[in-house]
Amino acid sequence: MSRDSDPSETIMKTAKWGSYIKIQFSITLDDGSVVGIPEEKSQLNFKMGDGKLLPALEAGMVGMAEKEVRVIKISPDEGYGQYNKELVLRVERKNFPADINVTVGKTVQYQNRDGERVNFVVNAADDNLVTIDGNHPLSGLDLNYEVELLEVV
Repeated sequence: MSRDSDPSETIMKTAKWGSYIKIQFSITLDDGSVVGIPEEKSQLNFKMGDGKLLPALEAGMVGMAEKEVRVIKISPDEGYGQYNKELVLRVERKNFPADINVTVGKTVQYQNRDGERVNFVVNAADDNLVTIDGNHPLSGLDLNYEVELLEVV
């Protein structure tokens, strides 16, 4: 019997920079609350090091074997930054076009003088003032990514 046919000799594939991998993950906060939809895990296919994920998250997956599950902690500085109170603005309602439905939780876009578009989330709104927040929804939070490496291609 050759060594190639012995299932106990199977070599586990591991994630490394440049690998194409498929993962399944969920995100929780330190208090245990789930970010996103509870009981639902997201799947991603990507090339390690291509810059599509947070660098600290990718670095935490290096060396993972197929079917391995790992919790990778991401601090605000490694993730979406610290919460910046200066990005919370109070804008007069009359500055929004009349056809825009400005409601709490809705994302609105602002175009600056350079033509760059920035997304803001409406935190509060009444007939006179609208409070908008330009922070990423996950800024200022410690995140726990539970990652399962499904496959290394």
